Amino acid sequence: MNLLGRYWQGLSPALRRYYRASLWPSLTFVVLAVLHEWAARAAGLPTAARIGIALAPALCMGWMFACYLRFLRDCDELERRIELDSLAWAAGFALLASLAAVFLLDAGVAAWPAKQVAGVLGLILVCVYALVRARLHRRYP
Repeated sequence: MNLLGRYWQGLSPALRRYYRASLWPSLTFVVLAVLHEWAARAAGLPTAARIGIALAPALCMGWMFACYLRFLRDCDELERRIELDSLAWAAGFALLASLAAVFLLDAGVAAWPAKQVAGVLGLILVCVYALVRARLHRRYP
């Protein structure tokens, strides 16, 4: 069996269902993000259309979040603990990074653009979640 097949077979049934359920929201998110990128550069697009296209990827994230909440209800106690611990670590780390960024910006020590700050904070949130989750999965096989 190939590596991907072994990985898939090693997943819990709840996680497999979650991955299947999040496929459509993920693909839709990518399409809407590309559409947003195009709309952000399109001249003469009405403001209402810009707002709708800008917020549409967030709706897909909400859809994926609903799938994630369903996954949390379906998983066993250990898997739920791993997920919740990962979320807590990621949220705490992102909160501390946000607070540090706010104080550094306010003190005039840093002059980062808002887009860059928002992007890095989002990346911190996702990366810390993934790293903590991977570590906890290795710790509790």
